Amino acid sequence: MFVSHFEEQDMKPNNRIHRSESDWQELIQQQAASKLSVRAFCKQRHIGDQSFYLWRKRLASLPIESPINLVDITQLVSADLSQRWHIELDLGGGIKLNLSQL
Repeated sequence: MFVSHFEEQDMKPNNRIHRSESDWQELIQQQAASKLSVRAFCKQRHIGDQSFYLWRKRLASLPIESPINLVDITQLVSADLSQRWHIELDLGGGIKLNLSQL
């Protein structure tokens, strides 16, 4: 029986797993917590160590999101609609946000 090159490839199981950015982030954290070397961790999980290094470098270069600090201004603003108020927020970079009740 003749099997073409393409049919032969289709018959082989595809062992490749496509992981998301969050999957890689979790794997990197698990490796750090495991105290295993990258090579041992990757071998245990059937992960290519070069892929692991690539994703670790890629994720390390992403900017870290800083937590958002919210300020409750409800105490500053009166429910009395006859009172006027003005709030100016300096967002940096020459950008200001003005909120007013006239």
